[in-house]
Amino acid sequence: MRSIDLKPGIWVMAGARRLELLSSKSASLLMARDIATGEVISIRAGEIDFEIDRRMAEPEPDYKASRKNTSLDGVNQSEIDLAVRRYDVLSPLIDKKLTKQEVQTAAERLGVSKSQIYRLIAQLDPESGFVSLIPQKRGRLKGEHIIAASAEDVISEIIRTKYRGKGATIQSVILEVRERCSELAIPVPSDSTISNRIKSHDPKILVQQTEGAEAASQLYDVRGGKILLSAPLQLVQIDHALVDCIIVDSDKRLPLCRPWATLAIDVFTRSMVGMHLSLAYPSSMSVALCISNGLLPKDWWLNRYGLEMIEYPFYGVPKRIHVDNAKEFRSQNLQNSCRLYNTSLTYRPRGKPYNGAHIERLIGTFMRKVHMLPGATMSSVEDRKNYDSEKHAALTFPEFREWFIREAEIYHKKEHSELGCSPLFKWEKHYTDSHGVVSHPPIVEDRLRLLIDFMPFKRRVIGRRGIRLNNLDYYSAALKRLNIRTRCKVRFDPESMSKIWILPDGEINYIELGYADVRLPDISLAEFRHARKQLSFESSRRVTPEQVFALIKRNEALVQSSIKQTKLARKHHERNKMRRTDRGHPLNGIKGDDKKMVSVDYSRKPRPFIVEE
Repeated sequence: MRSIDLKPGIWVMAGARRLELLSSKSASLLMARDIATGEVISIRAGEIDFEIDRRMAEPEPDYKASRKNTSLDGVNQSEIDLAVRRYDVLSPLIDKKLTKQEVQTAAERLGVSKSQIYRLIAQLDPESGFVSLIPQKRGRLKGEHIIAASAEDVISEIIRTKYRGKGATIQSVILEVRERCSELAIPVPSDSTISNRIKSHDPKILVQQTEGAEAASQLYDVRGGKILLSAPLQLVQIDHALVDCIIVDSDKRLPLCRPWATLAIDVFTRSMVGMHLSLAYPSSMSVALCISNGLLPKDWWLNRYGLEMIEYPFYGVPKRIHVDNAKEFRSQNLQNSCRLYNTSLTYRPRGKPYNGAHIERLIGTFMRKVHMLPGATMSSVEDRKNYDSEKHAALTFPEFREWFIREAEIYHKKEHSELGCSPLFKWEKHYTDSHGVVSHPPIVEDRLRLLIDFMPFKRRVIGRRGIRLNNLDYYSAALKRLNIRTRCKVRFDPESMSKIWILPDGEINYIELGYADVRLPDISLAEFRHARKQLSFESSRRVTPEQVFALIKRNEALVQSSIKQTKLARKHHERNKMRRTDRGHPLNGIKGDDKKMVSVDYSRKPRPFIVEE
C-alpha cells in the first residue's frame, strides 16, 4: 500500500497544480505553496492526488537500548538499602579513570575490599540504577523443576487427560502418575511434587476441565475493563444496524423500507471514522464501502452530496479492525485485504457481546436520534402501538442520508460523556503538538484501488473472448497484450455488474473490463441470478445471457406498472436507482467536473463522417 505522509516540505499534485506542503492550518485544512507561481493557498487532504517523488534526507530515529529488568519482587528492604548506599558511593566513579586513592576511599566507606570495589563498578548499570547492585541470590530458583523430564511429561499428560469432570481430585492424579511411571520404569515423583504441579497450572484451565468453559469464564474472565489506547486509529470497530425509521421512495413518496447502516468507530476518539448507508442487506460490499470510506478523507465524498461545508476530518489506515462473526466479516478475502494495508482483523469472541461495546453504544446513540424522525419505528412494543410509522414516513433515502451525515457532525462536536470532551477535540488534540503545529494521518494515494482491493473476487482464466464471470462476457482492448489461459483475480461489485477489474498473476495493477456486449444494461448479480433461475423453469435448454437480459427488461416494465401497488416492487426499484445515481459512491463518481452519461440508440443506422480527400 502506498500512502502519503502529510509532512511539511513534501511535493504533491492537487488537480493540475504542483504544490509544496507548508503546514497544517487546522484538522481539515493544510497550507501549501504553488511551485509554479509561489502562491500560498489552503487545501483539504482529500484534494491531494499523489505525491511527487522528492526524496528528503531524514535522520534515522535514535532508539535507546532496552532497559534491563528493574523488578524488586522478592527483595527485602535491607538488600535495597545496601544497594542504594553502594550506588551513591560508586556512581560518581563510573566512566572515569580511577586512582588508587579513590578506590581506597570507596572501599573504606563501604567496608569492602578494593577488589570488591572493582567488581561492583563493573556490575553497576547506569540505566538500571541501584537495582543492578542488588545481590543475586544463589541456589535453585522458585518454580525451577529438578525431576526427570520424562516424569514431568507424564504429570502434564495425566493432568491434561485425567483431571477432568466434577469428580476429578488431586489424589486420583497422584495414583494415575504412580501407575504410569511404574509402567515406564522411571522414578516416581513424590505426592507433594505432583500436587504442586497441579496447583501451578492456570486455574482457569483447571476449572474449565472440571466444571466447564462457562464456569471458568464466570470466575476468571475480566469484564468492564477499559481498552488502553494512546492514539487514533489503533483500534476501529465495525458493525451493521437496521435503522429504526421507514423511508419513502423518491418518486411517489410512499412508505418503502428501513435502510441499513454500516458504521465504523475509532475507539480512542469515539469518532465515526467511516459509514455506509444502503437499502441493501449487509454484504461483503457493504463492508468494503465502509472501510474505504473510513480510510479516505471525506472531502470528495461530501462534495458529491453538496455537503462541502461539513467538517469531517476523520480518516486513516487503522492498526486493527474489530468485528463480530457475521458471514460478511468472516471471509478470507477480507482478512487478506486488511493485510495489504498492514491492518490486523480480529473477531469478537462468540457469546461475548460486551467485547464490541463501543460500536454498540454508537449505534444506540444514533438510533435514539432516529427515533425523533417522522416514520421512526420506535424500540418498544408499547410505543409502536400508539404510532403509525408508515403513515408518518416522510424522508427519502437521499434526505435521510444527508440528515445522518449532519447528525454525525453534531455528534463529533458535542462533549462525549466518557471522554470529557468532543470526539473532534480529542482527534485534533492528538494531531497538534506542543507548539500548535497540526499534523495529519497519511493518506492512501490510489483511492479506487483501495475499494477494489476489498471487493469480493473470483479466480478466472482469460479466454479468447475475454473474461467470463457469472455467465457474462467482459472485454477490454488492454487484454490484447496478455495470452489466453492467463490466470487472474477478478474483482466485482455485486450491486453493479457492468464492470469488473482483473489482476493477472504476476502483475500489480488492475485492468478495468466492461460488458463485451455494450448494449447490455447495468444490473445487480441478484437480479441476473433470479432471472436466470426463472428461465430455467421454463426451458431445459441452455439459458443464454441474451435471454436473461430480455427477461429482465420485461420484468422492469412490469415493475414500473406495479410500483404503485406493491411495496416490494418499489423497494427493488429504489434500491437499483440509488445504486446507479448515488453521487457519493466511489464507482459512480469522477473526480473533477462530472461527466454526463450519454444514452446510445443502437437501432439507428450509423452515419459516417465526411472525409476530405
